[in-house]
Amino acid sequence: MPIITYLPELIEKIDPQFHIEPSAIAKTMLREISKTPLAGVHAIDGSGSEFAVTVLDIYKGLLVMKPETEPPRGISSIIGTSQIVVACNENSKMQFLSSDFRMHEDGSLITCALPQDLIVIQRRKEFRTLGPSDEQFNFVLSLGAGQELLARVSDISDHGILLDIRLGATEVEVGRYWHSGYFERQKSRSGGIDLIIRNVRPGKALDRIRAGCELYNPSKNALKDFESTRNAIENARVQGRLNRWYAAASWCE
Repeated sequence: MPIITYLPELIEKIDPQFHIEPSAIAKTMLREISKTPLAGVHAIDGSGSEFAVTVLDIYKGLLVMKPETEPPRGISSIIGTSQIVVACNENSKMQFLSSDFRMHEDGSLITCALPQDLIVIQRRKEFRTLGPSDEQFNFVLSLGAGQELLARVSDISDHGILLDIRLGATEVEVGRYWHSGYFERQKSRSGGIDLIIRNVRPGKALDRIRAGCELYNPSKNALKDFESTRNAIENARVQGRLNRWYAAASWCE
């Protein structure tokens, strides 16, 4: 079976939010490396002379990789050079320019310097980020007749959300619509958001149930608030500031 690698994205077309802050580069790389992603190593000149590696670890300040295929002109041809590395997993594409490629001391691996600029491009239709452990943050469901129900945010993507709800508090079934719900934290709240339930599963506790929901005919404002919330949580987690995730959410004062 051929090994499939992915081409680099053009820098000028990458959303600025995907550039990781310099102080968080090493931590972010360790998180991504824990998934031992397959990566393509690409020549800067776009000559098509890429080869495949598995990204293994950071060791003594260097990125350690195992070659899965050999460069067209042999390993010796990349020694001392700079290359573009593109590593993919099921949720994201990690891309960076790294320099000073060398043979590892054991002779079967290669190393390169850690990058000064790191890009982690999220697959928007699939990427989900876990909700923060913030008891003041809820998604409020409007049940009609003035009734509301607080739901915990288990995870969130740009167009979907997994809500954790007290079992028996309301009817939860696939295909049901929840209209005019909203994010809430203390005195701040988002605009109205409509959801449709796509799947239902047991919660981690016996008295909880989880509803996987998708945005339903969202307005521009609803999309903005929803995507801003997910981005704020994920960026704060990467930067090690999850306790202040809400500072970047569009609807939080």
